[in-house]
Order: sequence, then structure tokens, then C-alpha cells
Amino acid sequence: MSEVLTVKKRETKEVIVKLPRQFVSDLDRQKEQQLAEPGEFVYISTKKVIKQVKPNLIREAMIKGYVEMSSINLSIASECLHLEYEAEHTMERLVSGG
Repeated sequence: MSEVLTVKKRETKEVIVKLPRQFVSDLDRQKEQQLAEPGEFVYISTKKVIKQVKPNLIREAMIKGYVEMSSINLSIASECLHLEYEAEHTMERLVSGG
């Protein structure tokens, strides 16, 4: 189903967007109820979708960053492990007086 929606502005631009089925069914329901003009509904709904997608993108970026940092942190910790053992041994030796 292809539909052209007009917006009452001086300049318009035609954009083809693939939308989830739920979004299209919401649009059809709104058109049937005549709650808003189709162009206005698309603008408001698109804005709502963007608000939902943006946090997901941030969350995905954070997950990717944590995964990348985990391997870096593990390698740093592995490189310094012998220093931890040496420091522990030195402290035990100093405390016990030996």
C-alpha cells in the first residue's frame, strides 16, 4: 500500500519510509477516527518512534563499549598480576619480620 500524504507547508519533500506494521495500523486507525490529519499524525508518530529508537542506540553503543573495554581491562590486569603477587609477598615478609 502506497500513499502520498501532503503537509500544508510552503515546501514539501517526498520521502519513502518503511514502517513497522503496528505503526501503519495505528495510522489507519487514526485516519478512521479522524483524530488528526494524516500528515500531522505521521510527524507526531515519527517523532515518537525516534524518541524510542535513540535510547536504544545509546544503550547498544554502551554495551559495545563495555564489551570492548572488558578485553582491554582483562589484558591490563593479566599484565600486572605478577606485580600483585610480588607486592603481597613483600608485605607478608615485612609484617612477619622475615
